[in-house]
Amino acid sequence: MKTNMPSDLEKEKIHQFYLACSSLLRGGTIPAISVQRAFEEAMSGFLSENTWRPTHISRVALREAVKGNPKNLQRAHGVVGNRKDRYTRTVEILSKNCKSFEGWWDFYKEHDATVLITKEEHAANRSYVFEELVALPDNSRGMFERSGFSFKMRKKVELAWLRQKLEELEP
Repeated sequence: MKTNMPSDLEKEKIHQFYLACSSLLRGGTIPAISVQRAFEEAMSGFLSENTWRPTHISRVALREAVKGNPKNLQRAHGVVGNRKDRYTRTVEILSKNCKSFEGWWDFYKEHDATVLITKEEHAANRSYVFEELVALPDNSRGMFERSGFSFKMRKKVELAWLRQKLEELEP
């Protein structure tokens, strides 16, 4: 698993790419959506399994994972607190032309975090507050990591944790 904080050399390289994307966006040479996607693809490659890491799950999604169909869950950006959706977050970062890596890195990672909800909840475009969601284990436990366009849902790891959590909430 990649570390959450890049080495000095990685910081320099990633920041140079950030500056190039920022210049392209502000120059209007390439459509904003294309620059946003290019930047996200590079960041996704660097963050690896920590890209789009879920931090919380809705109670409906928790029940669905345990008692229904876990394939009915998906990650969602910008649906909780002040987290922004992917496009807004990335364009906002690239528009600022931060002079330092630290000026955008933590902001990017905070808004890269996702929430697990059902496909029906996602289609409803609902917003949540943290208090109505169930917090997932932090990254150090290696759970709910990226797996292609989805996330890992192993029976003996993530699903076992979700079962235990549901039993605590609904004995």
